[in-house]
Amino acid sequence: MRSRADRALALVPTALIAISVLTLYFVEAWLRKTPWVFTDEAEWTQISRAIAATGHAARRGQPIYFKSLYAFLIAPVWWIHSTPAAYAALKYLNATVMSLAAVPTYLLARMFVSRRSAVVVAVLAVLIPGMSYAASIETEVLAYPWYALCSWLIVRALYLRRPLPYALAIGASIAAVLVRSPQFDTVGASFVIAGAGLWVTGARGKAWRANWTRGETFGAIVLLIGGLIVFNRVVLQHIQIWQLSTEYFKRKMIDLGLKAGLAFTVGIGVLPVVGGFASLSLRERRGDPRYRAFAAYLAASILCISLYTAVKAAYLSTVFSTLTEERNLIYLSPLMLVGTAMVFESRRIDWRVVAAASAFVVFLILDKEPNLTFPYFEAPGYAILDLFNRDLRWTVHDLHLLLLGVLGLSLVALAVRRVRAVAAVAAVLVAGWMMTSEIYTTDGTVHYADQFRANLPANLTWVDDADHGRPATYVGDEIVDTNGVLLTEFWNRSIKHVDSLVGADIAPGPTFRPSLVNANGLLSGIDTPYVVGDFGFTLDDKVVESKSTLFGNHLVLYERTGPWRLLDEDQQVYDDSWVPGWSTYTYFKPGQHGDLVIMIGREGYCGNAPPGRATFSVGTVAIREGEPVIKKLLTQRRTLVRDCSSQVVKIPVAQTPVRVVLTFPPGNTFHASPSDPRNLGAQVSFSFVPSPTR
Repeated sequence: MRSRADRALALVPTALIAISVLTLYFVEAWLRKTPWVFTDEAEWTQISRAIAATGHAARRGQPIYFKSLYAFLIAPVWWIHSTPAAYAALKYLNATVMSLAAVPTYLLARMFVSRRSAVVVAVLAVLIPGMSYAASIETEVLAYPWYALCSWLIVRALYLRRPLPYALAIGASIAAVLVRSPQFDTVGASFVIAGAGLWVTGARGKAWRANWTRGETFGAIVLLIGGLIVFNRVVLQHIQIWQLSTEYFKRKMIDLGLKAGLAFTVGIGVLPVVGGFASLSLRERRGDPRYRAFAAYLAASILCISLYTAVKAAYLSTVFSTLTEERNLIYLSPLMLVGTAMVFESRRIDWRVVAAASAFVVFLILDKEPNLTFPYFEAPGYAILDLFNRDLRWTVHDLHLLLLGVLGLSLVALAVRRVRAVAAVAAVLVAGWMMTSEIYTTDGTVHYADQFRANLPANLTWVDDADHGRPATYVGDEIVDTNGVLLTEFWNRSIKHVDSLVGADIAPGPTFRPSLVNANGLLSGIDTPYVVGDFGFTLDDKVVESKSTLFGNHLVLYERTGPWRLLDEDQQVYDDSWVPGWSTYTYFKPGQHGDLVIMIGREGYCGNAPPGRATFSVGTVAIREGEPVIKKLLTQRRTLVRDCSSQVVKIPVAQTPVRVVLTFPPGNTFHASPSDPRNLGAQVSFSFVPSPTR
């Protein structure tokens, strides 16, 4: 019998591996300088901060329904006063929690393979490309280890068939829905399907149908099919995502589901997919109830998760974007890796299953084109192909040959798996393949985050520092790129609300619209003592600080000294000063006289566009449905706008408020370049210059 010292020494290599893996993800977390996956990271930040502050989920102060236990997991980090320190703690917490998937994976593997193989499987499970999610504020961080935990508990319960294991498995399955819904509804579904399959093929099921005639067997099959049809019509058809996808987009379901399957196959290194399918038919283990439980649950999980992925991808293609949803398949990784380890330790395997799985992989490789967008958040498994494509200039044909070669090597490894060191070499190669995708994906996301960081002010928390944490409202006008808004909101916790003067929706969370009460610029609907004003308007109040960002935002922090009022506002002016076929400018402060000063031209374009015939209509101001309009036309001016030139137009104004509307007749706009889809009229700058008081 080994002493305690011997057992402790035996754990040293495993501990060193665990520390190395965790160090890798801590380094990746440290490299990520700012969130970049919007709107997801912004939403989970808002919800978790609300939980930390009040104990209740909310977005921008408005309550929201329960979404995930993940928000509660990360909420305590926001008790840290410093936002940079809290964000760092959150990333390290993410890395630790997601890496914990190795523990239940090891326990599951240990039910079937040797201790050494179980350790290898556990390590591989936390080297998958999907581990790149650990540096992001995403539910996958908690969902991935929780699914692994559920897999172990469910297989254990199906094997032991005792009340306590069943209670633990059922409890974990129910909690899974609280971790990631609706996807983790598949956990309970897989549990039920696996249990039913085991009962039907087990001793009791065989005894129950032992005396069935052929007619009774046929009737049972028809009854089962009929029950599934009724369940689909009565229950599932009331679920919008399921109903829309299965009724109208069946082909898209199949296509996008298979594309996600290709991304998963590529990301996990091909061999674990073939090995995982091969583990469903290991004759020498058929008498082992543990193996039967595992095979039943693996088959049920593949069915449920694949179906969910296909349905979700088809639905998203109709309401959002066509995506390769590998991120919904990563939960199969521990199961497929455990199955592959079982295959490598088996004396005999069913080569018919291997051939079928290999044919399926060949079909995926040759029929479904990989998505080589980089970095592709939805499918990090493609990153290794991006490396060959971007850095080595390999074509898609070359990538097909590469993947077919990897499949060939996988089959050779399975054929000679009993040779000493083959399993070790295969594990190292699979680990290297998966880590390459994970690290390359992370490198791409770090680059994105660095670009976002470079676009922000040097002091990320400048609003919090200037208003000393007192509540502020971010007020925007015509915001095209919301990244700057979301990042300013993330780094400055004093920003409690986000408003839009034009009623634009800046997700996630509610976006309010302040009401313009009168022609003097009086605003209602802003109840905070500070406002962060974006490009396109000026408030008539105390300026505390201002910052410019490369997102095109010129941000000004105002402190309220009276009712909030607009000083001026322009519309339809892009952040590079170009305007399309019309634009407006309103100066609200009453009792002024002076000049409207309009700089107009096309200095930024020296092409051959026809001259633009600009018309300036100037008048008094009225408010209709919260929008300023010209109440009485006072004067009109016209001028020609030529390429590569500019001019200043001054229009005397006897009394403010005043509004000017710039228009170009149809056909007087142009496209500056094929890469710029905007119809452009001119570059414009509006201002009102009061006359000196006498």
